[in-house]
Amino acid sequence: MRRRLAAGLVAALVLTGTAACGDDSKNKDEAGSITGVSVKGDLGKEPKVTTSKFKVKKLTSAEIIVGDGKTIDKKSVVSARIGIFDSDGKLVQGNYDQNEPQQINMGSDTGPAVQALLGTHAGSRVAVAAPVTDVAGPKGAPQAGLDPDESMLFVFDVLKILPPVATGPSGKKVDPPADAPKVETEGDKVTGLDFSSAPKKQPTQFKVIPLVEGTGPAVKENANITVNYFGTVWGKGSTPFDSSYSRGTPATFQLSKGSLIDGWVKGLVGVKQGSRVMLVIPASLGYGSQGQPPKIPGGATLVFVIDVLSAG
Repeated sequence: MRRRLAAGLVAALVLTGTAACGDDSKNKDEAGSITGVSVKGDLGKEPKVTTSKFKVKKLTSAEIIVGDGKTIDKKSVVSARIGIFDSDGKLVQGNYDQNEPQQINMGSDTGPAVQALLGTHAGSRVAVAAPVTDVAGPKGAPQAGLDPDESMLFVFDVLKILPPVATGPSGKKVDPPADAPKVETEGDKVTGLDFSSAPKKQPTQFKVIPLVEGTGPAVKENANITVNYFGTVWGKGSTPFDSSYSRGTPATFQLSKGSLIDGWVKGLVGVKQGSRVMLVIPASLGYGSQGQPPKIPGGATLVFVIDVLSAG
């Protein structure tokens, strides 16, 4: 359902990383600073970072601003502004100019820098220093100017802890129209769509069909949402072109025009966390006359079943 992929170090390095750095609990700087690094400025805004002889041998972190919110644990989902800085204190990439902060799921986002947030607090600014090779791998990230023999710095401004991510749909079940494709499931997992009672000719009207009405916060445009989804071309219910259920891991997207197909943005704004909805998306709100061959032909109407696990 993405119209284009976001190529970002924030996602690639911060949330996943490439190497394990071990338990950071013994490497926290209790003085609230990291040797050779100064981080100044207001929480939530791009900080001023200056460095002097900055080089670390292992991942080290410090709570520069100590927030008074709840403690972050493995079950937390946090909303954060993030900056990645090189050894000279130059901003390599950040999300300070984006509409929405980054959503971080502490249970599934396994990057070593992210895991350093455990035990800190909502409202905190946390600096995390690491050898480039511990985060980006033995070759570093030369495209970003991060050489393998250098150290790098992450600055996390933890704005708030979000409501827990749901594990599946939860709420009042809603009977769909008789001619809607029937959802095939194994437990909460969507495995296919049965089109035997649906019109043979693909519809050209956009439809949002509630299946389960959740009771959590409502999705807003530009929010970072976490979902499970099953997507197929109309009439091909047993062969999805994309499915997070089959991968076994929910997906997190920013619900914004140009990042996702228009049908997702139009259909999910206002849907509450815990809901399951079916979206029938004509080509005009999907992939247009060009499609995305070979799986999605030009002019195809798409059908998605989506579980909204977090409204961001």
